[in-house]
Amino acid sequence: MQARTDLNLGCVVYSETENGIAAEWISNQNGKIRQGTGLGIRTDHQKPGNRFEGIFEVSYSDADGNKAPNLELTILFNLGYYTLTWSRDGIITDQGIGIMYDNKLVVSYAQVI
Repeated sequence: MQARTDLNLGCVVYSETENGIAAEWISNQNGKIRQGTGLGIRTDHQKPGNRFEGIFEVSYSDADGNKAPNLELTILFNLGYYTLTWSRDGIITDQGIGIMYDNKLVVSYAQVI
């Protein structure tokens, strides 16, 4: 059996920072593997019920330093797992699910548009 290379999906691992979250990501978009890092600053100043839960303004860049447009990331905790929604200008771009592992949030995601 041959693996499919046309799946548009990704994985991101978030760790806590003083003001938000840091990301390491990898994705497969149209058969091209890309990876990079990101930084999210918490924009909701409510005390979260869970340390990763909240709303963040995130900026990502690939391994070559190319930056993607900033996104709004909403992370919710529900019954032992996380749901994540990325949006730009009010339009959802990606959705994911995640779990805690070794004090980090490990997430799989897929592009919506």
